[in-house]
Amino acid sequence: MRILRLAIIPIIFVLASCSQSWVTDSRIAMGTLVTVTLPEESEDVADDIFSLIYGIEREISFHLEDSLISQVNSASGICPVALPDDVYALVKASVEMAYQTEGAFNPALGPVTALWAMGTEEARIPEKEEIAAALPLTDYTAIELSDEERSVFLPLPGMALDLGGVGKGYAADKVRELLQERGVESAIVNIGGNVLAYGNGEGGRDWKIGLRNPFGGGNSAFRSVEAVDACVITSGVYQRYIEKDGVRYHHILSSRTGYPADSDIVSASIISSSGTLGDMLSTAVLASGSEKAMSLASEYPVRCIIVLDDGSVFDSDGPDGKIAVPEK
Repeated sequence: MRILRLAIIPIIFVLASCSQSWVTDSRIAMGTLVTVTLPEESEDVADDIFSLIYGIEREISFHLEDSLISQVNSASGICPVALPDDVYALVKASVEMAYQTEGAFNPALGPVTALWAMGTEEARIPEKEEIAAALPLTDYTAIELSDEERSVFLPLPGMALDLGGVGKGYAADKVRELLQERGVESAIVNIGGNVLAYGNGEGGRDWKIGLRNPFGGGNSAFRSVEAVDACVITSGVYQRYIEKDGVRYHHILSSRTGYPADSDIVSASIISSSGTLGDMLSTAVLASGSEKAMSLASEYPVRCIIVLDDGSVFDSDGPDGKIAVPEK
């Protein structure tokens, strides 16, 4: 069995090349490679950015036992847990997206994602009986939120939140706030393929961000998109997966089956002013499949680009096209 533990090659990467002096700092955070590129005069902001991201990880990580989200999970079936305003707002936005997408994005999938353990040394293909037992605990409609108390209650023992499908986009939004506070005029922050294109590139030009070819090796791109003060976020079935007996099990799981979503989409990119929205929506679009993808994306102020398993490309802002698919 082949297990892909950590995809540190970004799903999306920067194509722009500028003559301005830039500094780049890369570190592992939130289980992925984070790369911060800043103007040389703002170099000292990099440490603050990483401190911020590490702090977010300590708050919302599904894997850290003492994180705030783990505290909510440990209290499932027992009592509500009050959260800081920002974290409560993130949980609430995640639950709302679950309702809006009929579970295509589901923050309550924790019991199932724990079984698969994608991206860890414990990654495995669960038994059918395990998945059947876990699925009733993934009912997002059971989550109880209190705006007054800023608290979250998971009423069924064993329920668990997993914000892995929104955490990186949320972190990008918080990094943008930090950059604004520090007076940084432009930057690129790549959180495991979730790219924050902050400000403009050199000379006031838009940043150009390349979208990785899901059928190509390394960092080959099939298209570039222009972005200014926007997040470019991609979900892809090639990012994390388990491969056994010639079958690839990707990490985007279905709320209905508990198995990888049976979708004809291999890559879904969202360009949005909100990283939080973009992260959730890219997951929901991919899980929904091509028949629903563009209709779903059209409900939000975003640009959506999807690549199907036959190489077809559909772009809500045009043009559509085709990518060469290697022979199997």
